[in-house]
Formats: sequence, C-alpha cells, structure tokens
Amino acid sequence: MDDQHEASLIAADFRAHFDQYYLAVIPRLLNEDGLFLALLSMLTAVEALAGTYAPHLGTGERFRAFVSAYFPSLYGPFVESLWICRNKMVHSFNPGPFLLVCHQSRMHLVSASDVPMLNAEDFYADLIAASRSYFRALYLDPDLQRKFAKRMTEGDGGRPYTSHIIESVERRNTGIQSGR
Repeated sequence: MDDQHEASLIAADFRAHFDQYYLAVIPRLLNEDGLFLALLSMLTAVEALAGTYAPHLGTGERFRAFVSAYFPSLYGPFVESLWICRNKMVHSFNPGPFLLVCHQSRMHLVSASDVPMLNAEDFYADLIAASRSYFRALYLDPDLQRKFAKRMTEGDGGRPYTSHIIESVERRNTGIQSGR
C-alpha cells in the first residue's frame, strides 16, 4: 500500500471517528440540561479539526485560523471571543464572553446588553458545515494532506485506533479446581 493510499484511509478513519464521537452525540445534548456540555464538545471538536488543519501553529492560532477559514463569515468579529470561550469552558466551565442559549436561533451572535449570544443549535449547524468543508478540502489539497499526516504522527495529536475485542473462550487457570 502506498503512502497516499494509507493517508486516505487514515483520513477516512479520522472522519468516521469525528462523525461518530462528536457530530452524532452533540445533538443529544442540545437542550437546557446538556447545553454546557454541548458547547464544550463543539469547541473541542473545532480544536480537533484545527489541529489537523494547522499543526504547525500554536493551539490558539490554529483554532482561530480554522474558524476564520471554515466557519461562515458572520463569525469573523467573534473569532477571538470564541477562543476565549474555549479556554473558559475548558478551564472553568464558563462560556466567557457569550451568553449561551438554545432554541433561540433568531438570537445567534446578536448582542443583548453588549453581550453576544451563542445559540447552541446554530453553532452546531455551523460546525457540521465547517467540518464538511474542511474534509472536502482535505481530500483534494496535497498541502492539507501533508499537514494532516503530520498531525496524525505527533505526540500530542495522533488518531484514534479502531480495535475489536473478541471475548476469549480460553479457560484460564484461576487456582480453583472444578468438581470434575
């Protein structure tokens, strides 16, 4: 198997895991009870993609670069605020500069008393669109493929591995004698 084919398989596997562990699970949290966990998951999803997009940059730089490149332009004025939000959510479970809301699409990125609101469902929809755009670009762009491959081999990056555990039917010596 050549390196390009192997890289394609790794990218497909990464996307499958991303879709399964982020995009499939987050909708279950899009309610009043799960709102903060949903946001935390979405921000770490952005960070996971940003790491593969720009592994040569520092964490904050690549996060901001990914949002600027793949999220809708309406996020432009909020890129730095999203990074602050990411840090506050990870370190103190606080959405920082945003008022976090759900089921209020009309209020997404609109300010109330000078505080921008982040509607969870809209942010999730934009995360899906951004991830699709990124993966589409990854499959076509050799430079992105090189960056992706670099991230997959880094100590703080890498990728999840799929493994299958098959129940052992082998009898182990437990020191207990059977009645046979």
